Amino acid sequence: MRRILRPLCLMAALLFVLPAASLMAGCAKQWENPDIKDSHEASVRFDQDSRACDVIAGEQYPLDKNRQYKVYSQCMNDRGWVIRDGEYRFHTRTPKD
Repeated sequence: MRRILRPLCLMAALLFVLPAASLMAGCAKQWENPDIKDSHEASVRFDQDSRACDVIAGEQYPLDKNRQYKVYSQCMNDRGWVIRDGEYRFHTRTPKD
């Protein structure tokens, strides 16, 4: 009985986890840089720029996510990144200004 249930449970989990993960991955890229054509380079550069801007925003406003968002957005824009319409960066759901 265990030999049958274990593969069935694993299969059921994969059927739910993989689609959810791919949906989340598709929604994860909120920023794009029109100057970077190679997707791998864009991904690497985004990670670097995003971390740097997160640090800058967090240092300026450690307890205020709304102000952090504005600093983060400006920092990313200064580095050539533009946010896609209707998407947000922080969990505060603050729209871009």
